[in-house]
Amino acid sequence: MQNSYETPLMKQYNQIKNQYPGIILFFRLGDFYEMFDEQAREVSHLLSLTLTQRNGVPMCGIPFHAAATYIGRLLKAGKKIGICEQISSGPAEGKAKLFERKVIRIITPGTVMEDNMLDANQSNFLVCLRCAGPGWGLACVEVSTGEFWVTENQKDPHLMNLAGVLASIHPAEVAAEEKTWQRLEQAGCVPPHLPRTQLSAGEEDLALPPSWPPLAQWKDKQLALSCALAVLRYISANEPGVKDTLVPVYRELNRFLQMDENAVDALELVRSQDGTRQGSLWALLDHTQTAFGSRQLREWILHPSLSVMEIRRRQDSVAGLIQNQQALADLMAILQNISDVERIMTRVAAATASPRDLGGMRQSLLHAEPLRRWLEKYGEAVAPQLKQHFDAVYPAAQEMSRLLYEAINEELPLRIGDGNIIRPGYRAELDELRSLRSGSGQALEELCQREREKTGITNMKSGYNSVYGYYLEVTKSQTEKVPYNYTRKQTLTNAERYITEELKDLENKILNADSRILRLESALFDEVRKILATHLAPLKIFAQTAAELDVYLSLALAAMKYHYVRPEVNEGTALAYKAGRHPMVEALLPAGAFVPNDLDLDGHQTQLMLLTGPNMGGKSVFLKQTALIVIMAQMGSFVPAQAAQVGLVDRIMTRIGAHDALQRGNSTFMVEMNETAHILDCQTPRSLILLDEVGRGTSTFDGISIAWAIVEYLHNPRGGAKVLFATHYFELVDLENKYSSVKNFHVDAKEYQDAQGQSKLAFLYQILPGAADQSYGIHVAEIAGLPAAVTVRARKVLKDLEAKKGSKISAKEKDPVQDLFSAPIVQEIKMTDPDKLTPLAALQLICEWKKRVDNE
Repeated sequence: MQNSYETPLMKQYNQIKNQYPGIILFFRLGDFYEMFDEQAREVSHLLSLTLTQRNGVPMCGIPFHAAATYIGRLLKAGKKIGICEQISSGPAEGKAKLFERKVIRIITPGTVMEDNMLDANQSNFLVCLRCAGPGWGLACVEVSTGEFWVTENQKDPHLMNLAGVLASIHPAEVAAEEKTWQRLEQAGCVPPHLPRTQLSAGEEDLALPPSWPPLAQWKDKQLALSCALAVLRYISANEPGVKDTLVPVYRELNRFLQMDENAVDALELVRSQDGTRQGSLWALLDHTQTAFGSRQLREWILHPSLSVMEIRRRQDSVAGLIQNQQALADLMAILQNISDVERIMTRVAAATASPRDLGGMRQSLLHAEPLRRWLEKYGEAVAPQLKQHFDAVYPAAQEMSRLLYEAINEELPLRIGDGNIIRPGYRAELDELRSLRSGSGQALEELCQREREKTGITNMKSGYNSVYGYYLEVTKSQTEKVPYNYTRKQTLTNAERYITEELKDLENKILNADSRILRLESALFDEVRKILATHLAPLKIFAQTAAELDVYLSLALAAMKYHYVRPEVNEGTALAYKAGRHPMVEALLPAGAFVPNDLDLDGHQTQLMLLTGPNMGGKSVFLKQTALIVIMAQMGSFVPAQAAQVGLVDRIMTRIGAHDALQRGNSTFMVEMNETAHILDCQTPRSLILLDEVGRGTSTFDGISIAWAIVEYLHNPRGGAKVLFATHYFELVDLENKYSSVKNFHVDAKEYQDAQGQSKLAFLYQILPGAADQSYGIHVAEIAGLPAAVTVRARKVLKDLEAKKGSKISAKEKDPVQDLFSAPIVQEIKMTDPDKLTPLAALQLICEWKKRVDNE
């Protein structure tokens, strides 16, 4: 709440703040950035700052030289910051002695470029979305590296595919128009904590950079084009220097193995269940030596290839390093000295690169020659295509390396204004100024000596004080010898101090040398930066080459450390491995403790694997390790198994775990059914589907009916999606007798008596053919620590229920399928056309039939 009396300063602050709604204003006052009113309260809470008052107005502040740290913390909290600086050298007339101030930059979570505000290993994506009808368009930009791609999907009415794309991108910020936000919120495909930006619906003119492809190339991709233009407009408003460096490319998503949102999260590809990188597949495989190499590895994990040729090329490179330990060691030594060239070059192009950025670039480019020699020696065996790319850009890298070596000092300051950036010998004018500054004492003494000789005043001396500047001092006894061209500056008790025209000129040179040096160094630094910017394209190729080599190095080190093998990837449909392991679980256990398992799914004879057995027995681990082996194989990695064969998988879709979406009015069961319907609708013969306990969110008989129907829908003996279906519904095991492509498997567990005669359960974690005979749920409850009174009573209830179930079943026909329906419903089934039903409608119809049967 503002005071009734508004000071001129607060009036200026509020006027500027009101121009930028939703932006936290960093208002420069001297050496501090200050915030007032409600923004001060918010920032003080987020940053744990002391909240003070000024004329009754709450305020808090941070030192301007430490602003980056605080801005980084606010960005992680999803806030946007406007930097408001003093742009005049003094108060303007008639402005109540106020400095003129202006917002010079807006920093948002998706447009930040500085290393000290970014996670070096994490890409920082800004995404722009637009929904229209059943489709959507998407533009994805990594401002700090210049990556810019767009895509669209014309048929995704429930936005389930979009949710998967966003999960793989994991954007730092999403921008969209109001109508699109409404659609996204209804679908619930954007996490509520994600920083959101409201875009205006206007289509104002935008001058496209000349490097952009002609608009004619976008005539069939209007949604993607509109997103590209919108995101470029947004970036131009916040980081105008970056606009001309961004060139969009259209990404066909079907070039990569696609994963739904649940798969990305459940498989812990780049984030573990606690939301951190630690414990993820990315963290396990990441032995990279560079930041851009780590980001490239993450990209490969989230977007495995669908090209057998590309996958085998990557495998060859990994194998080449494993087989040549000297090549691996030499490459590691080179990469350790290469900085984040991708991000540095983007800051160079935007004219925001610091002296230390150029120092990092110089250090990196000095290793262009060792990298060229490495490629000459090992490139043909390890990465022949990268050798060709590097040879094309090597001359530019060498030229810029020489420039930076000649122009930039070894020890560099953090900011340009701190000086001492340009190397001695680079520019003669700068060397003269530095010589003058360092030799000012000698120059002054030489002038004084000349004056002694001319005047005969042998005891004349020179000096300096902060009030009068430089002077020549003569004792009172010698003043009659002082020439007429001397000007008296100060009278002392025993001496007089004078200045001459020559001394005044020398004083001006000395006193102005520092400011002239800073101005000249700044100009020379900017000149070097501009020259570097003209080589943006080849230097980014240099970075991409180093990044890819770094990923091969990382995958080779991981394969050797964890004993992975090269999988056979082909165009077939079979998915098989021997002694496969879950890579992250195995890494957490003592060596040799993980129990490996085999898999053989050919999509025909064994197309659907029905897995039963106790909780805690390893069903979920087996499902997840299968998907992880596929992902690792198709990204070009070796895999945790004794042997593996992977026919290309185009989609991995999962239904694992229980969660609700109550903010959208969806229960846990409704979420489960929505996700299952999406899987059934999007499956292809090359898909891998992981279903864990589908149907458990409703009553037992409803759940069995739904699970039964799903298995029947998925089974396809002529070749269908490869399915791993884990369940506790033992009724489903009879499906093996009905469908030849459905096979029963179980996780092994053994009951035994302990020394006290108590029944205990041992999990063996082995996947064996055949169905489990029971689920051991009460045993698991005992392990979890339920009171003995509860588990004893549970055994009694279970015994009674099984007895009742047995007597009821014995009075019926033996075929469980015939028992599901009465005669009227059979007639209704005959009249139903399944080709006109969506998967979800079919499931709902089955549930309705089951309820009617239960009531009869």
